[in-house]
Amino acid sequence: MFRYTTLLTIVILGFYTCNLFAAQITSTWVGGSWGEWEDASNWSPAIVPENGTTTFAVTIDGAMDRASVQLFTDHKIDSLHTYNTVKLKGYRLVEQSDITLVNSLVNYGLLKMNGPEIIGEVINRAGAEIHVSSHQEFNVFGPDGVQNHGTVSLPPAVRIWSESDIDNVGTIEMYGGMCVAQGNIVNDAAGIIRGSGYVGFEPILVDNKGLIQSSGGTLFLLASSISNTGTLKNTPGASIRTRLGPSNQSNEGLIQVYSEGAVVFDCNLVNEPNGVIKLLGGTFAATNITQKAGATFEGFGGITGNVTIEPNSVSEPQSIVKLTGPTNIIGDVTVSAGAILRISDGQTLITGQTVNNGTIELSGSTVVFQGGYSGSGNLEERETVSIGFGLNLHKIATRLQQAKKDNPSQRKNNQSILFQ
Repeated sequence: MFRYTTLLTIVILGFYTCNLFAAQITSTWVGGSWGEWEDASNWSPAIVPENGTTTFAVTIDGAMDRASVQLFTDHKIDSLHTYNTVKLKGYRLVEQSDITLVNSLVNYGLLKMNGPEIIGEVINRAGAEIHVSSHQEFNVFGPDGVQNHGTVSLPPAVRIWSESDIDNVGTIEMYGGMCVAQGNIVNDAAGIIRGSGYVGFEPILVDNKGLIQSSGGTLFLLASSISNTGTLKNTPGASIRTRLGPSNQSNEGLIQVYSEGAVVFDCNLVNEPNGVIKLLGGTFAATNITQKAGATFEGFGGITGNVTIEPNSVSEPQSIVKLTGPTNIIGDVTVSAGAILRISDGQTLITGQTVNNGTIELSGSTVVFQGGYSGSGNLEERETVSIGFGLNLHKIATRLQQAKKDNPSQRKNNQSILFQ
């Protein structure tokens, strides 16, 4: 009985002893403006944070001295919280140092990354900023990825990379850098990705629910698929270009194309019901552009690609494209039965074949069917217009004149059609 009791006591004491040694220590940086992680005197308590039998929750606050912390070796801790201005430098002779986190790195201030790789989740809180030093990479490994609620700045030759997802609720400022993930890049409804550089590169999906805007150059969206229920836009003189391969993509949000710039899809694009494409003097391009009933496509500028306006629904909404100023269409145009192509103000040039089985409405405009015209649809002029048919001028002019004799109602307000 004594031996049993003694053994039980030893087991119980051993259990409590193990739990005692497994306790977490809250470790605070006291190393001032610069110091080494591996120097115990830079921490309170004076122990180098490194998980073992004891684990560490680390806090670095650069409120007084803008703390700069140098890592020469890899470290594993439970968590890392940074406040105010903190710089983490993590290079050895030939490779970056690692900080492995059981939980997360949470930034509440200005975090400057210069080298160390993070194995674990990274959370950038609202109002906080992450800056990656020039010509450096901020690599995040693990299944939890990056959550940005604040601002991430990426200058030229700089990359933030996640082995998992990047979820942006804040702002990612692109100054020629790269925002890369092997998982998905999700730009939430409040999220903004803005500037020039590369977004995507490896992900399965770029999912835009907020604003993606190019400025100061070209913003490349590189993915196997792009979902847009938010806004894609260029600023004047800048462009958005996708590299997706031959897949079909859909627009269910807003695309705005401003002057001296472009929004380019290197695939087929379907403008879905409730999708909006607004040409504001720039060029919109895709291999094939399909306009669904209920979608909006309007404005002036350039269109590169074959345009198909799908058949109209039995009732509302309409299948319609409205061109409201000088526009060049580099490609074929198909106006399906019941669909409408409305052209007003300025000259519209269509370089490819125009097949009209619906209605082309003309108002105060010039239209040149450079690649030819065919179909059983209507050409309706609302004001004096000029129509050119390129190589098919005589054939189409004769047919249109005959149609007017057969159907005088096509003439409106005693106006005339002039042929170039």
